[in-house]
Amino acid sequence: MASLLQTDPLSALILLIVGVLAIVLALLLLKEYLSSKKPYHLSWAISFLVLFISGVLIILLGWGETLGNAFVPAIAALIPVGLAVGLIFAVWPDKKCGLYYAIYAIIVILLIAVVRVAGGDLARFSSLLIMASHIPSGIIVSFVPFYTAFVVKDIETTSAFFGIGGLLISFGGVLLAFATVENIDPIIPLNDIFVILPILLLIVGIFFLLGIGLPKKWNIPIPVLNS
Repeated sequence: MASLLQTDPLSALILLIVGVLAIVLALLLLKEYLSSKKPYHLSWAISFLVLFISGVLIILLGWGETLGNAFVPAIAALIPVGLAVGLIFAVWPDKKCGLYYAIYAIIVILLIAVVRVAGGDLARFSSLLIMASHIPSGIIVSFVPFYTAFVVKDIETTSAFFGIGGLLISFGGVLLAFATVENIDPIIPLNDIFVILPILLLIVGIFFLLGIGLPKKWNIPIPVLNS
């Protein structure tokens, strides 16, 4: 077991910064949820908490040990799913589509965990289930902010930062899929993917910080942005 601190200290440092950003956002969102009881704050808090935990595991255990764990694909799916569910609740608070999508996503995530742990013939379905989780979540997180800001125009254009973060994290999910899903040849060497991902996650974190902290419709008090 090789720690990322030993094999790639620079990537470990970048992931540490991402982890600090993620846990701060998670705590701010959780604090806001406890006072406002708005479900999207809780959903987003879960996403960033999972991102924080994932980053810590990669730093301590390395990429291979972390991604080789059977539960990781299911746990990692909580990141885009939490962002998507929260966004649906934030944009359409009076409708039940957020609840329906949350139920769908939870069922898919549980199935991912089951087939990955069971292995054998069931494992071949894991790639389909992972796509069933990531693709719709990626589409929601990437395009709903642009739709509401520039087509419907009922949210400030600063929500586009959320959409840009969604596009980038979706790209990162595609790269990670090539690194974790069997029978798929990576589009670029795995070592290069592991170099790109920490930098990409840092950029994603900054865009989500702006996308959550700036739009008045759903923002939370962030001292640096709201001062």
